[in-house]
Amino acid sequence: MCNIILGGPSVKIPAGFLYFAVSAYGIYWAHHMIVRRHATAPVSYWYMDLLLGAIILGIGAVLRWTRWQAQTSWLPVLGSCMVAIYYVGASVVTLRRYLAGKILASIPQLSVALLPVLLALVLVALAVFEKFRPDLINPPAHSFD
Repeated sequence: MCNIILGGPSVKIPAGFLYFAVSAYGIYWAHHMIVRRHATAPVSYWYMDLLLGAIILGIGAVLRWTRWQAQTSWLPVLGSCMVAIYYVGASVVTLRRYLAGKILASIPQLSVALLPVLLALVLVALAVFEKFRPDLINPPAHSFD
């Protein structure tokens, strides 16, 4: 029973797909913003951080299903931290602009816009726990018997 509640061996597959989905969205968003801003202003290093972090996260997501998982388990940590740095920075800028009156949005609209920040922070926590405390993510079968 506890094995099911704490995740057991089935957490590993959804976590990998979560890494991969966030990676794909990060690559899409960084590419979109780099191409859109390239015509009007210098490309911000924030988007390069997001792009590089998303690529590292995607590589880590794929390699976690291979025999090199033990050697590359730091990739999801590094990639998710880089993605989270972008989203936390973007949320600070968004909140400052909202409080200054430059963004006109309701509280529900603002909370939906800031939802990726929560996802990025959860992803960092998952990657850190998976790297440094794998027994919490994938406990041994005999640990709760």
